[in-house]
Amino acid sequence: MIFIGGKGMVQKKKAETYGRNSEWMLTKDKLYVEVEDKDGNTKWQFVSKFIKVLNVRQVAETNDTTLTLQYLYKGQYQTIDILRDQILQPNEFQKLSRKGIDVIHSNVKPMVQFLRVQEDSAPYETVHNHMGWADKEDQLYFKHHSIIGKNPPASIYSGDYNIEPKGTLQGWLDIIQSEVMGNHHLELALAFGFSAPVVGLLSKVKDMDTLIVHIYGNSTQGKTTAAQLAVSPFGRPSKNEKGLIKSWSATHNAIVALLRDNYGIPIVLDEASMNTMKDYTSLLYMFAENREKERMNKEGELRKQRSWSTTIISTAEHSLFEKTNENAGLRMRAFEFGNITWTSSAENSNNLKTGLLDNYGHAGIAFVQYLIKLGVEKVVERCERWKAYCEENLPQTDFLSRVSEKFGILLATAEMINESLNLSLDIESMMKILHEVEEESAAEREMADKSYEYVIERVMQHSKYFIIETQAFNGNECWGRINFRDDEVEVSIFPHKFKQLLKEGNYADPKVICKEWKENGYLKTESGKYTNRGKIPIDSQVRANSGLPTTPDSKGRDKVYTVMMNKELAENYGIRKIISEEELSRYQYTPKRKSKHTHN
Repeated sequence: MIFIGGKGMVQKKKAETYGRNSEWMLTKDKLYVEVEDKDGNTKWQFVSKFIKVLNVRQVAETNDTTLTLQYLYKGQYQTIDILRDQILQPNEFQKLSRKGIDVIHSNVKPMVQFLRVQEDSAPYETVHNHMGWADKEDQLYFKHHSIIGKNPPASIYSGDYNIEPKGTLQGWLDIIQSEVMGNHHLELALAFGFSAPVVGLLSKVKDMDTLIVHIYGNSTQGKTTAAQLAVSPFGRPSKNEKGLIKSWSATHNAIVALLRDNYGIPIVLDEASMNTMKDYTSLLYMFAENREKERMNKEGELRKQRSWSTTIISTAEHSLFEKTNENAGLRMRAFEFGNITWTSSAENSNNLKTGLLDNYGHAGIAFVQYLIKLGVEKVVERCERWKAYCEENLPQTDFLSRVSEKFGILLATAEMINESLNLSLDIESMMKILHEVEEESAAEREMADKSYEYVIERVMQHSKYFIIETQAFNGNECWGRINFRDDEVEVSIFPHKFKQLLKEGNYADPKVICKEWKENGYLKTESGKYTNRGKIPIDSQVRANSGLPTTPDSKGRDKVYTVMMNKELAENYGIRKIISEEELSRYQYTPKRKSKHTHN
């Protein structure tokens, strides 16, 4: 018991003392400091209402230090987190009066002195804000809720996601056995999620894109449930309470921020249909390339570029490729699984959702521990072996190697899931699904080439209906215009004729064709469209005969599909630029007179 003295008054209270000479005293409601009067007598002087440092946390990646303060306001104990530099600067600390802390100009200095003293005895912990793989002192660790590895440093995750395990590993395994096993599409969804730490690990030793998987179809096919299953081994499979499922309905920068400093935890972006973005191209490339755009700060210096390496699982009612440009490269980075019924019934879906919300975050830890036990070299060997298997069994296309690398990671992941968790995922059935997906993509690419050849052949057969640069046009009906460029020929076709040609060739869906043509560089288009605009000089009667509006737009242009054609191919069909005598004279060769100094 300590006596607290005042003028003519003595009171007993329970208290804590701090400082080298116990000169600070904290009771349940007040802070005092021991002072000496002019006569050399000591007494306890009131400083402020109760305030205390509950704990000190230091972020491992940045060394930023945060203090959790507890204070008394209106008879209630409250807490607040502040950066440490706020108690080192009295002026900054005084601003906390707005939160109810009993600090004013006259007591700010002794309060700051006390907190600096009391900080030394407060509980201290290291926290981490990044997720996934990290190197420290030649050791490889995995940052989950705690850090996984051999003799890992003590640290607890304190970032933006809820990855603290809930329930039990056995509880999660029971759900998988009863609701997933035997459903080969759900088994594949598990491989999607578990592939995240494999992708992150591979990026430590080689250039490795983030793996992007897009699941699309109508709302009754269980695509969101499949996504929840995929992330459940690593954290809360929900949009709520900081879960691993986030919404596409955010700004470009906000979506990129969701990925920063993640090197092995799967993330879901749900319902791309809700996003008003017109073109996903640059965003998807940024996802795959593992780093955000370079930006300047206010001082004109480059900001630190944030990065990631993981697996992103996207869902929507539509294909993402419907809103991309030049997507040949994207098809090697993003893989779509469309119009698949993922869950067997409404009951199956509900059982999964309920069970996974009660048991999550454990299986991912066991899987990562197995990866560490295997070692990086063996994980790489597994992925290379399955890549070779895919190269032997997938459709033979120009993109085979790139596709096989990504699909090989999924199959290697499935094999390691079985070994680490004693499951029996059907890898052969997974391969059949992957084969179907690639077969469909290859068929679309093949259809693009065949349809292009067909349309070009039909245009050349009916070239009399086109205005050909440098040639007179005397027709009564016009289908478009043919212009010559340096190495290419532009064939501009009016939309109704373009669609008619495709229909006659039994190519029923122009959007699918145009998407592939644009990807292959066969179409010259305006941004975000499949069409272009060009001036085609024909009179009103020819326009009427051709089924066109009476007049073009205000700038004299018509909407057209502009098909790019190799000049040599055009010449094979007899289409070539006729050079006038005036142009020909420019190319006349005039021999140079020999110099008398020329040596033989």
